[in-house]
Amino acid sequence: MSYQLSKGELREKKISREEFKNIPRNDIYVVLDSLKCAHNIGTILRLADSLLVKKVYICGDTVHMPNKKIRSSSRGAEKWVPFEYRESSKEVVCELKKLGIEIVAVEVTDDSINYRDFKPKGPVCLVLGREYDGVSQEVLNQADECIHLPLLGMANSINVSAAASVALYDVYSKLEEMKRG
Repeated sequence: MSYQLSKGELREKKISREEFKNIPRNDIYVVLDSLKCAHNIGTILRLADSLLVKKVYICGDTVHMPNKKIRSSSRGAEKWVPFEYRESSKEVVCELKKLGIEIVAVEVTDDSINYRDFKPKGPVCLVLGREYDGVSQEVLNQADECIHLPLLGMANSINVSAAASVALYDVYSKLEEMKRG
């Protein structure tokens, strides 16, 4: 019979905070392209912590740290996830691309593929845009690939933090498979 672990039991299974600072992070980066909602940014930081994302870039016309709402929804993850604010998403994407990191926009476009069909070649940067107008065209122009989640209903989008959850866990799983050979 299963039972839910208490917060104390969960904490007991974790390494110390000092040890945590030294563990290797996964080859996943996230660029947030002008997200408007502090809750979504905090939720994505929390998700990035759960997957040991290498770095999150909060870019463009957006709220950024220090911000009470981001801290509240990240539930402390901002202390553990490397992140920085940058004015230009395009500059960040170009820098990462020069380092050999595959740039993948999570966006419905005329040539985007279902996220399930995406096969990473190595380190990946997922770019997420705001729900209203998506990833900016200048960043889409730099993307190596565009992936989308199927939208089978009448709505034209889903919440960006929900999309980030699906896409990040999928990329993480595929990178882990690559490691296993």
